[in-house]
Amino acid sequence: MIMERTSTSFSSSTPQWKYDVFLSFRGEDTRKSFTDHLYTALERHGVLTFKDDPELQKGKAISPELFTAIQESRFALIVLSKNYASSTWCLDELLKILECMEAREAVLPIFYDVDRSDVRKQTRSFAEAFSKHEEKLRDDTEKVQMWRDALRKVTNFSGWDSKDRSHVKNVIILSILCHRSESKLIKDIVEVVGKKLCPTLLSYVDDLVGIDSRLKPITSFLDARVDDVYFIGIWGMGGIGKTTIARVVYDRISHEFEYKMFLANVRNVYEKSGVPHIQKQLLSMVGMKMDDIWDAREGATLIRRFLRHKKVLLILDDVNHLDQLEYLAGKHEWFGSGSRVLITTRNEHLLIAHGVERRSKVEGLGNDEALQIFCRKAFRKAYPEENHLVLSSCVVNYAKGVPLALKVLGSFFYGKDTSAWKSAVDKLREVCNSEIMETLKLSYDGLDDDEKKIFLDIACFFNGKGKDRVRETLDACGLCSDIAIHVLVEKSLLTINPSGTLLMHDLLQDMGREIVRRESLDEPGKRSRLWRSEDVNHVLSKNTGTEAIEGIVLHQVEPRVVCANANSFSMMKRLRFLVINNVDLLNKLEYLPNSLRILDWLQFPLKSLPPSFNPKNLHELNMRNSCIEHLWKGMTPSYYLKMIDLSHSLNLVKTPDFRGIPSLERLILQGCIRLHEVDPSVVVLERLTLMNLKDCKNLVLLPSRVCGLKSLRVFNVFGCSKLEKLPEDLGHVESLEELDVSGTAIREPPASIRLLKNLKVLSLCGFKGPSSNPWNVLFLPFRSLLRISSNPTTSSWLPCLSGLPSLTQLNLRDCNLSERAIPNDLGCLSSLTHLDVSRNAFVSLPKSICQLSRLEFLDVGHCQRLETFPELQSSIYYLEAYNCNSLVASGLDIIRLFANCLKQVKKLFRMGAEYIESECNYLHPGNEIPEWYNLKSAQLTGCSCELIVPGNEIPEWFNHKSVGSSSVSVELHPGWSTDYKWMGFALCVVFAIHGNRSLSSPRYPIYCQLSVNGGPFCWWPVAGCSLGSDQSGPDHLWLYHVPCHYFFFTELHTRLEFLFLVNESMVEVKKSGIRIAYEEDVKALIKQTYSRQSRVNICKEVLEFPNSDCQKASPSISLSELESKSGGIATKRGLERCDDGARCSENGCINEEEPHPKRSKQQ
Repeated sequence: MIMERTSTSFSSSTPQWKYDVFLSFRGEDTRKSFTDHLYTALERHGVLTFKDDPELQKGKAISPELFTAIQESRFALIVLSKNYASSTWCLDELLKILECMEAREAVLPIFYDVDRSDVRKQTRSFAEAFSKHEEKLRDDTEKVQMWRDALRKVTNFSGWDSKDRSHVKNVIILSILCHRSESKLIKDIVEVVGKKLCPTLLSYVDDLVGIDSRLKPITSFLDARVDDVYFIGIWGMGGIGKTTIARVVYDRISHEFEYKMFLANVRNVYEKSGVPHIQKQLLSMVGMKMDDIWDAREGATLIRRFLRHKKVLLILDDVNHLDQLEYLAGKHEWFGSGSRVLITTRNEHLLIAHGVERRSKVEGLGNDEALQIFCRKAFRKAYPEENHLVLSSCVVNYAKGVPLALKVLGSFFYGKDTSAWKSAVDKLREVCNSEIMETLKLSYDGLDDDEKKIFLDIACFFNGKGKDRVRETLDACGLCSDIAIHVLVEKSLLTINPSGTLLMHDLLQDMGREIVRRESLDEPGKRSRLWRSEDVNHVLSKNTGTEAIEGIVLHQVEPRVVCANANSFSMMKRLRFLVINNVDLLNKLEYLPNSLRILDWLQFPLKSLPPSFNPKNLHELNMRNSCIEHLWKGMTPSYYLKMIDLSHSLNLVKTPDFRGIPSLERLILQGCIRLHEVDPSVVVLERLTLMNLKDCKNLVLLPSRVCGLKSLRVFNVFGCSKLEKLPEDLGHVESLEELDVSGTAIREPPASIRLLKNLKVLSLCGFKGPSSNPWNVLFLPFRSLLRISSNPTTSSWLPCLSGLPSLTQLNLRDCNLSERAIPNDLGCLSSLTHLDVSRNAFVSLPKSICQLSRLEFLDVGHCQRLETFPELQSSIYYLEAYNCNSLVASGLDIIRLFANCLKQVKKLFRMGAEYIESECNYLHPGNEIPEWYNLKSAQLTGCSCELIVPGNEIPEWFNHKSVGSSSVSVELHPGWSTDYKWMGFALCVVFAIHGNRSLSSPRYPIYCQLSVNGGPFCWWPVAGCSLGSDQSGPDHLWLYHVPCHYFFFTELHTRLEFLFLVNESMVEVKKSGIRIAYEEDVKALIKQTYSRQSRVNICKEVLEFPNSDCQKASPSISLSELESKSGGIATKRGLERCDDGARCSENGCINEEEPHPKRSKQQ
């Protein structure tokens, strides 16, 4: 997470750049490939980049706004591709770039797939482009000459050449690779840009007065030239500038690290979300998506496993608990050599306890520096006005050099006259010098009543929450939040980050909470706001609540029982909002205050709201996962109520009478499985925009007429499996944009549905109707998503698609579509970008698919009869073809998952190999693409590799085996992890599948647990056998290579035990084997896996793994022995064609044109 930088500058001599980089490129050449990856990489590294796409504004002259963006950019990156010169837009852009940046040498050209000499001399594609320009602009030859000169000039700048071949010696590899590694090229570009920006970074940070003197002790600790891992602690009181120093250090040295992250506000995130959430953030730095980390110890294991070989810069900002350090940066060994971990905290003892020896205390600013910071806020200049010099010095003295206090006080005094200054300074003299909080309180005292309320609400409840959500809550409480929040920002009491999150400094938050605490030091029930669980439990159990309480927010991480009194809330007459999570009450609640505006109670324990409760002031009612059976009896007026959310309230049987809730905008009843019907009075809700009835499995009846729902935009009845009919007049709800009737029992749509002209999203997954013809009325030019799935009657019919020119996404997943079932006019969908035809029975796709010039996403996964499909447009950047057993050929650019494709796959990659995800290790290409080895050999050593083939014996080269047991032990010799370049472990399991697997079967039915030195078995998330839903049959071999960076082992480990478990009853583990893999092993595995073999021959080569010189294992198993032991390596479908000139037998593939050399020798 790279820190954000403001674009303001406090130096008049430093240009105020709005963007770090202006990116110039030809859209049709690189928009979806190189430029997109480059832009993403720049943004990820905190480089603010302007990207304009001329293709989106064809025919228009270059705009003044674009010229302004160029002028406001620090550097320009120009991607000179083959068709760059054919665009007059790009050429005009280039002229402006040179005009603004040539003198300061801020032009950085990238010669992408073109030679620098072709650009300089304007030959080849550049010659063709200028020939057309000269013909078209005969009356403006001067302009054409300016373009020519500009291209010549740009070649004189230092830049990058994607066709750099100096490192390639092999002619064959050269012809195949043809491009320099794009990921390496992008990495180089980002690194150079970062270094060029580095000297200018401080000019983007406001008010860094005296920063160099404060950095000196930290800089002496860093010493980036040393390869040792350093932990550095920065400590001091709140508001003293610790975070600012850490951010400056981050900006100055982050370019020297491949992996870097600034984890801000660790204390707040820890309190709200726990350590696992922060661990997920940290692992995202290395591209790991660990959504299933729930345990801090497991997260710590993953951190040390993935970071121990990486040079990391990690900032842990505002740490306040020792376990935060133990689980985020436990030991130096967790990080690769040269790593630096900076920790900011208020508590030096935490650093000492964690063994951080390099510590620096941040002291307050000196008088001169403090005065300068104060004056920048109070007078908007670096020095005080003459008649305020003495008063300013008094304020600075009382601020004690705390930067935050100086800024807040400066903002408070800004614009005040002399008398106001004197009065405020006199008040300062009444405050004890050591109590900075009291100094900051002056700004609070200057707020009006509503502003004070909102300041305290944010300090106690909403710090770190989204601005829009907080505004809704505060407005519901009758406060003018927009104006008040603006005032708080102006007075430096609050900031709003670019994502719209409200952020209050810890010092200010502590001040606000202290103000509330001082309302009653001894009795929490007499305070206006309660947020500490101890205080809330005290008030509810002792029934000490009073009219003073305005808000209660209680978030329990673990469920907790509270011995609340039945009338605990009876005296809270002014309670505005009540937010409670995971709290159960021992006694029945008999009273809730009628003053409530927000009632949010997760797992509300009662069957209904108390009878005495009148929701006349209620704006929002959130009771998710509650025990509610019905809200209230009869019609209860609640004219302000805008939202009801009772989702997953399993006992709800009836909705309320809606006639008393005319302002309701959102009704969410998702997962209310006992709900039978929706009260007919719902039709009076003219303001309702969302009705979510998803997974109400017993819902059988909707109102017959809904035309009164004039504002309804989203209507969701997904999974209402007993619902057989939609309202007849649904088509008259003209505002409807999204309709989801998936998984229902609806047989025919209402005739009026054809009138839904604004419908953008329609989902019909699992439609069970007897005929598709009634749904023909639905095929209007929807603008977003159309899904039709699991309907067996559509196998021979689909409507004409020519009426859908605006359709962008079409989902025909699992429609039982046979050959020619997809209309030939598919190509008329000129706007189509996403097409999903997976899990169907056709043999080929219609040829008209090649006309889809905007198609980007294509899913043909699990189309097991699919043999061929025509050439596709180059716009495609995502293709999923998992389990296409019969696929013969393709002409594609990028493939994400081509697993279990048993036939040959040819002409795969023309570019972008580095961006293919690691799942591509499943792919085993055929005879026509030996270059696959070249593309992947350098990468595979660091990737996991999985293979599943028929077989019933563990190959001999697995020198640690177990038969009849699901565990294998390995005794480790001294130096096992350092000798011979240890690369990881190879795992092998013989397993059987008894029965047929389904779509609901676990994706990873076999998984591994690991025990170290006889300790307990722990879950090992990196090793799981991935099976397709349709995989079945006799015994199989699962082979898995796990690279060493997934481990955190040392010489202290002497014994490992691998335990293979199943979580599916029909899967049985019979045998298992382990081999410690060293570098020579992996090289041999790569070479043989990606040799010029068919899929089945490759499987045999992998199982014939040779001995390595570094480990004396058993002799390698011969081919004949392998076939006899494994029962043959035939495909699960028996005899099949593998390729032209090859046939499959029960014993594998025999290539009739090129006999395998090993087989010939054995024969």
